[in-house]
Amino acid sequence: MVDYPPLNLDHLLTLTDTTGIIQHAIFSIPNRKTGYTTDDNARALMVALQHHQVAQGRASSHLTATYLSFLHYAQRPDGKFHNFMSYEQSFLDDEGSHDCFGRAVAACAYTIYAPVHENIKRSARDILSRAQPWFDRLDSLRGSAHLMHALYYLARADGTVRHVEKTVRHICDFYLRAYDHQSGPDWRWFESILCYTNAALPAALFLAYELLGEESWLAVARESLDFLHQTTAANGYLDLVGNHGWWVRGRERARFDQQPVDAASFVDCCLAAWRATSEDRYRQWAIMGLDWFLGRNATGVALYDPATGGCADALIEEGVNWNQGAESTIAFLHAYLSVLLADALPGLRPAVVSNHEDGL
Repeated sequence: MVDYPPLNLDHLLTLTDTTGIIQHAIFSIPNRKTGYTTDDNARALMVALQHHQVAQGRASSHLTATYLSFLHYAQRPDGKFHNFMSYEQSFLDDEGSHDCFGRAVAACAYTIYAPVHENIKRSARDILSRAQPWFDRLDSLRGSAHLMHALYYLARADGTVRHVEKTVRHICDFYLRAYDHQSGPDWRWFESILCYTNAALPAALFLAYELLGEESWLAVARESLDFLHQTTAANGYLDLVGNHGWWVRGRERARFDQQPVDAASFVDCCLAAWRATSEDRYRQWAIMGLDWFLGRNATGVALYDPATGGCADALIEEGVNWNQGAESTIAFLHAYLSVLLADALPGLRPAVVSNHEDGL
């Protein structure tokens, strides 16, 4: 039986200063030498918005402004984004990856969708309007998956799919071509490798199906998620592909180091599948993904630390890597808040919110 802890933003607040969220930690203290990333601040923005929906706290409202301000600062004049920034606030790259771009626009789109002040939404719209010319130029599967989330939130916010339909179809055509090229009887996947945030790929198709109802997208989404579940949850708990070598088709699969961001991605995908199909097995799979953080995993050790509110950076063969960086802590909070907002664990939300203490 898994015990679900009260909501706790303590470690998120520990890692966040007036600039944004610091990338890494030395155990549970911020490692300022590692600076900041747009990736992490985009993820953190979504968590702050989710938390505000659940708990209506002052802390999450303040964090929303901090992280959105970081994205505004990180955006280049051409609408793309820098990703890496030093602690002294100097950018360390010329241009971020497609993943970074997709995460940033998804976070801004979620800001427009979320129940926050109109001035916050206006700021997000300003960032999106400058990024929009690049929407149809992404050529990476994961960057496109994050962009699909942005399109989904924009359609839900506006109540129409008309203005996003062309890009949704463009992404889905890209996905189906990749799937047709790579999949086979023993490998129902979009690439010849299972690596990071794998579940983001079928999630994009579930979201697209929810918007436009194309059955071919749903068929591939189901088949690929079923394949991912069969290969990573055969023992009744989530057993992610490790990043110490990943899993290249035809080779031995890496068991460790398993990453929190991958578990959060699995939760996201299963909740999207549940919403699109109403099949309860997907809800149960989402709970399995959340439970991975709390000890229902290959080592039986919890990654979440209730004393700090942080999450360990990886599940390793010996237990866990106890550094509690931004990506891992955000991943846990995002998975937890997504389950609460979806009401996938009926009755849990009032209990964990009532025990929550919000502050700055």
